[in-house]
Amino acid sequence: MPTNATYSQLLFFTLTSLLVSAYIFLLKQYETYLTETHFFYYESYLLNALLDQLAYDYQKASANYSINVNLLFVLHVTYAILAALILRSFARAFMPKEDWENPEVTQRRRLPMRSSSMRYSTEARDARNQATQVPLCTEFTKNVVLLDSETAWRFMYTEDPAEAKFLVWGKEHDPAKYCNVPVPSNWQLSTPHDIPIYTNVKYPFPATPPYLPRHNPTGCYQRKFTLPKTWKGGEYSILFHGAGSAYYAYVNGGLVGYSQDSCLPAEFDVTEQLKKGKNGEHTLEVVCIRWSDGSFLEDQDHWWLSGIARSVELIHKPETADMVDFSTQADMNGHFSTSVLLKNKGSGRKTKKIDVKLYADVQTSLDGSYKQGDEVFRGSASVDPKEKNVVISGFVQKPKLWTAETPDLYTCVVTTEDAKGNVLQAESTRVGFKTVEITSKGVFMVNSKAITVAGVNRHDHHPDTGKTMTIATFLEDITILKQNNFNAIRTCHYPNSTEFYKLCDYLGMYVCDEANIEVHGMQPMGKLASDPYWTEAFCERITRMAQRDRNHACITTWSLGNESGRGCCLTEARARLRAIDPSRPIMYESGGDLIQGTGRTELTDIICPMYPPVDLTNELGTRADEDRPVILCEFTHAMGNSNGNLHLYWDLFWDESKPRIQGGYVWDMIDQGLRKIDPKTKKEFWAYGGDFGDVINDKQFCINGLWFPDRKPHPAVAECKRLMQPVKFDLHSDAVIEGNSSTAPEVSLKVKNRYSFADLSHLALNYTVTCDASDAPLSTGSTSLSDFVTLTLKGCEPSTLVNLPLSVGRVWLNVSAVLKKGCEWAPKDHVIAAAQFEVELKIEGVVEGGGESRLQSPGILRKFTMGTMTGAKTGGLVTSGNPEADLTVSEDTAKKVFNFDIDARKSSVVIDKQTGSLTHLVTPSGKNVLHKTTTSRENVSLNVIRAATDNDRGGAQMLMEFVLPPAAVNVVGSILGTDLFSHEYHWARSGLAARTPPTSVCKSITVDDLALKNQTANYIETQCKTSVLKTDGGEVIECEIFYRIYRNGDVQVRCAVDPKTMRKELKSLPRLGLSLALDPSLFNITYLGQGGGDVLGENYPDRNTCADYGVYSTSPKEMHVDYIVPGENGARGGCEWAAFADQEGAGLLIRSDSLQAGEKSSFSFSASLYSIAELESAEHTYDLPNKGHGTDPIYVNIDHKIMGVAGDCSWLPCVYDDYLVNPKEKYSFAFWMCPLAKGQSPLAQSKRPVGI
Repeated sequence: MPTNATYSQLLFFTLTSLLVSAYIFLLKQYETYLTETHFFYYESYLLNALLDQLAYDYQKASANYSINVNLLFVLHVTYAILAALILRSFARAFMPKEDWENPEVTQRRRLPMRSSSMRYSTEARDARNQATQVPLCTEFTKNVVLLDSETAWRFMYTEDPAEAKFLVWGKEHDPAKYCNVPVPSNWQLSTPHDIPIYTNVKYPFPATPPYLPRHNPTGCYQRKFTLPKTWKGGEYSILFHGAGSAYYAYVNGGLVGYSQDSCLPAEFDVTEQLKKGKNGEHTLEVVCIRWSDGSFLEDQDHWWLSGIARSVELIHKPETADMVDFSTQADMNGHFSTSVLLKNKGSGRKTKKIDVKLYADVQTSLDGSYKQGDEVFRGSASVDPKEKNVVISGFVQKPKLWTAETPDLYTCVVTTEDAKGNVLQAESTRVGFKTVEITSKGVFMVNSKAITVAGVNRHDHHPDTGKTMTIATFLEDITILKQNNFNAIRTCHYPNSTEFYKLCDYLGMYVCDEANIEVHGMQPMGKLASDPYWTEAFCERITRMAQRDRNHACITTWSLGNESGRGCCLTEARARLRAIDPSRPIMYESGGDLIQGTGRTELTDIICPMYPPVDLTNELGTRADEDRPVILCEFTHAMGNSNGNLHLYWDLFWDESKPRIQGGYVWDMIDQGLRKIDPKTKKEFWAYGGDFGDVINDKQFCINGLWFPDRKPHPAVAECKRLMQPVKFDLHSDAVIEGNSSTAPEVSLKVKNRYSFADLSHLALNYTVTCDASDAPLSTGSTSLSDFVTLTLKGCEPSTLVNLPLSVGRVWLNVSAVLKKGCEWAPKDHVIAAAQFEVELKIEGVVEGGGESRLQSPGILRKFTMGTMTGAKTGGLVTSGNPEADLTVSEDTAKKVFNFDIDARKSSVVIDKQTGSLTHLVTPSGKNVLHKTTTSRENVSLNVIRAATDNDRGGAQMLMEFVLPPAAVNVVGSILGTDLFSHEYHWARSGLAARTPPTSVCKSITVDDLALKNQTANYIETQCKTSVLKTDGGEVIECEIFYRIYRNGDVQVRCAVDPKTMRKELKSLPRLGLSLALDPSLFNITYLGQGGGDVLGENYPDRNTCADYGVYSTSPKEMHVDYIVPGENGARGGCEWAAFADQEGAGLLIRSDSLQAGEKSSFSFSASLYSIAELESAEHTYDLPNKGHGTDPIYVNIDHKIMGVAGDCSWLPCVYDDYLVNPKEKYSFAFWMCPLAKGQSPLAQSKRPVGI
């Protein structure tokens, strides 16, 4: 025996060998079963390898005394633990499985799926009236009632499904354990029990399908009900429109059924159990289980919520109701058919005839009112007693076709009749004549016309009720989408309630109906889709969706689900779906590469990738080897301040030379925040992952909508609307105002109709003319819309312009197409499309008037004589100070500043010698416009940082941090490179992060007043050479700042910026410009630039198509965009000047330097009550302190350059080159800071020459 081995160790080797051998024996015995079910596929390989290694080690230990048996002992302990765990799993496979852990059991006693419009009426008129109703239960549905209630349901919470079932079986109902719960609702939001959990990819429980944790939250529901007195005989059922993830239903103590799929209805027959009621009262109980094997298929990027989330119906099926289901087909050529499924009653069937009628009823209101139309089709068929399927078909002459633009619908009424012609059962649905096809050239068409999909992904989400929706919420969502030119919705990633589809039918919205399938957290993603054991679980989620929804005209495509890989389950499901409905294409993105998402596999009829950049989208749409349309199932990730580059996508989508590129669906519609109160600050805020104590979470990745949770729009909504507008305007000829006559100029517009079906007769054209000299329009008008429109710009006559109080430099023509009449989704004059064009001024000659000379060429400029400007009115202009006043400079060595005093200290400028920052700017009226601050970053100083946006943080390192510690991420980056790491990552390592901001140090300062003393100039110039230093003292940027201080109080600030050694991976500076903190009183802001006064005016270099030029008034509060995760926001680009004034009009005017020369130059600016540091450190809006106008300083950024916000995705840096601020380039720029005196007009002061 080896001397360094013990008998106990060798005994352990032997026992371990026997243990593993036993496992292998069992494995061989049940090899066929395991192979068929794919159970423990990986474990079998592992154990075989383990046994081989065990035998090898044991042989070595016995034959070679030099082997370290102690080491072998440790190895074999590990082997034993592994073997024991796997044997436990093996044993579990043969134990009796609970329904909620068995993919082969997705239902018990559930009735077959049928059309959602089945209401079991006995009168044809009731059925016809019900067809136009959005609610499923109305006065016309006498055989269906809702069991929904705010007060009638009771709820008890447990953490063990088996225990919950026992409580129902044993009838142990302790009233003290129950509380009231509204139904429908999610119990995590409507009771004190359990918590919401948000994850994007990962499961909030171990990903070991089909097994679930023993701790499994379960809700026990109970309510009493009685049957309507008019219900006699027949059959009875209860239908749950959506509950989950799995649930048992009991009536009067007896099980009536079990179901999974939280987003599709389940109906159970309760006829027999109703016989056990007492005194006419019945008890319905539901055991609703949070986690089931179905949960592995419901890993959508949304909140994990559970309960009876949709309505519950009690249904009476009269004894004469033989119709089980029906479906309709209606194409653009007028072919119409109805397929009816009957009960198999044989000779006992009373139905002898089926009659189908189609009426041209026109719905006139959302309340279901309609104008009765003619009967356009009638068909009937006699019914053989053994016949189960009856098809009635025919032809409708020249039907009105359904599209999202022209949602014309008909009412189909199907009746069964007895031998005497009495109606036994009547059902109805709205029908749209429509054909969806993909041509041989790969173009997606509706009714033989190509459409452009202006789509959005929409989750069922409400900030207070979670996944429980109301008709009002559905209506609000569809309305705001149509108002903003969206025409399509993808129901990500599950079917919606039936009311949603009825509204889309009526209002007009293309729908991609998506099955309730996503297994994103499974590795590999296609693991379950490739396992035959899960086939029925996949297939029924897809086929049952189609069986419920196929009668809805709005549905143009089906989707097999989302991010579930590919495999035999989905192949089979696709085939079954095609058999049910061959009339609609199938769209499915997943499968095809390592990350399982090319959108180009055999499972999809449409190339539908996620988040391809613009160049890849173009490549997909122009490939010679493809004949499928390209419609992006997800693109432009709307996470926080985002959606940059969107105009580049829409340039492709509208490009008629690339007909296969046909649009996409924005991700996504609504920020999925839940309303919550912060316990410390008592502030209301929108909660995201982790805010409910959910340890496994993906934080704010659910905050990626175009609208806030309360449906207030992000600024990006305006960009979407402008880019997707169905009317395009172009100047037919150059827009020029020339000469000096009194004749109104004319401008010709070319109008392009981008609708696929509608003409422009429902629109009118409104126009205004605005300029840089007035905040009121020069001209307004309205006319009809046609291909070519000539506008007469009254009020813009040259003779009128030259006599305006202020000189006109720039003029814009603003046009909009508006609704002539209001409709269900928008009021009269709602803007559908808009555009702005700059009008060129060519006014010749000099026109005298008003005591001054006016020179016009080009544009309208004014000349002034310097000596006449002091305090005098000159053509409506009043200077702030005295251009001949004394200007002196002195050095305060104690405070380490230079003081520049003007006109005996009536105004002054102070420059800090240590930082080179301008710290005081006292205007001639005696007001210091700068706020006294404690840091140089809040003075007038160079600024190169910004509070990071979600897109700034997005990079490969963020993905790694899900699985690796920060130190490991850095190691991986050093090995593989960090090119794909986020902008914020590189800013932090370059000393440019807002959390650890750089500081400015003045290396030298020089004051030059020689020209002033020699009376050759009226200013003093100061040159400050500064260094921007990282926290470790390393120099990031070298900067020269020149302050030129004039006698009248104007200050010119010129900067020469030279970035020093930067990381090669650093692609962009966050921004480049000046920052300053203004006095709290200066909250009245006026500016000439792009955007607008409210939050929708926000714009950035890569998101400004909708940002029209104009003179706007706003304030810091109005400019602030309250993104759920605070960060950079509120910028206004294209600015020529911006004024900040108190209530009396005194303050500061900032002007672009090149305006002096009449050139077009601009800057971007933002003004906020929050500093960059405050925005950067805040994770929620409640982290921002309470601030108000007049009490808190105003933090202003004046940017020569600012990086774009990006938007292609939020997990990789994707700001395009044109919108980066090159960190390797030298820059020079300048601004003017001009004082405003009390009562002075910013507009007027923006026109006066500076420095004199």
